[in-house]
Amino acid sequence: MRLLSRSSSLALCRLSAALALSAMLSSALATPVMDMRADDYLPMAAELKKSLNLNANQQTLWSQTETKTRNLLRERKARRERLQEATLVGAQSATAELRDLGKAIDEETTLGASEEKQLREWWLTVNDALTESQRQMVVQLISEQLQRAQDNGGGARPEHKEEGGEHRSGGRRGGASMKGPGGANISLPGGGS
Repeated sequence: MRLLSRSSSLALCRLSAALALSAMLSSALATPVMDMRADDYLPMAAELKKSLNLNANQQTLWSQTETKTRNLLRERKARRERLQEATLVGAQSATAELRDLGKAIDEETTLGASEEKQLREWWLTVNDALTESQRQMVVQLISEQLQRAQDNGGGARPEHKEEGGEHRSGGRRGGASMKGPGGANISLPGGGS
């Protein structure tokens, strides 16, 4: 004897998926739309993928996009680490010129914005391949994340803890810090504090 109708069963599955996603997201602070970054959402992709019940073609496209995304993010991280080191070396030079150091940061910011646009395009292509009900699940996830941002008064990112429990709020003690829109953190030793 079947206790639930097919539509009730489907609704229960959707509710379960939504609860699983919200439980996963509940501990995370929401992110304002202009602060959304792929590396924040990629860890959630596996859970979302499961809840979407993708067909074979969708799974292939998802996997290809996820791989391209991970590769781009890995390359970006390595590039920004090199920029950080080069900026530090340049700032420690006796003839350091902040305008010259700033040019490299501007170039990284421009490249980062271009990469963010590319990432959105890749994932919108995946979205285009989804069914209407799958798209609604994705929209609901984004809506919940944006709603949390509004409820948290803008949803500023939490400070990251360094080893030893110290909070990092930009720069190191005794130095100046610059942060570009692309997320590149540049700490300059000896800057004003």
